[in-house]
Amino acid sequence: MRRLVVLFSLLMPVCVLSQEPFDRLGQRSMMKGDFESAANYFEKAYAADKSNMNALYLMGYSAYHATDYKRSIKAFDKLLAFKPDESIAYYYRGKAKMNLCALIKEVASTDRESLLQGAIRDFSFGIDLSPGDLKFYQNRGLAYQEYGMYKSQKVNGVYNKNIALNSANASISDLRKVLDENSGRRDIINQIDRSKQLLIDINRQP
Repeated sequence: MRRLVVLFSLLMPVCVLSQEPFDRLGQRSMMKGDFESAANYFEKAYAADKSNMNALYLMGYSAYHATDYKRSIKAFDKLLAFKPDESIAYYYRGKAKMNLCALIKEVASTDRESLLQGAIRDFSFGIDLSPGDLKFYQNRGLAYQEYGMYKSQKVNGVYNKNIALNSANASISDLRKVLDENSGRRDIINQIDRSKQLLIDINRQP
């Protein structure tokens, strides 16, 4: 009898844990830095309750930090379909698109173009919703810079000098807005210089 009591007491924590809500398990995984497990738990929480927008956001957030950018984008796609005014969702979706773009090895890939355009749109939506949040300007400036570099390539179906020039100028404009509020940002100064050099390189092209 005593052996049965001991066995039951050992099983109790497991039984309680299995009944714990998935979103709470997801939060515990996040605190441990296990974002892949967290994304899985939040996905289960959302599957159990399709009105759980917090679980959907945290699934996208966790997938982003687990570097599962496609999964993150899909989660934020669903969230923004229900809550199109969530500026932070546009931020992480835009960042996920930028990071996914950086993983594409083929420089002239059309997927690169669609991801960069999507990131620019997301950061622009974020600016419309939160015009005082400089992280949207900074990241849109970087996205414009990358897009300008992409469109400056002498590749059929890619090269477009006017778009490349406009993108480089837009990059400088966004980054200068960040620098105006943070004059000591050496990283922003370096990025502005990079976009200026891009302008010079593009103008040298016939």
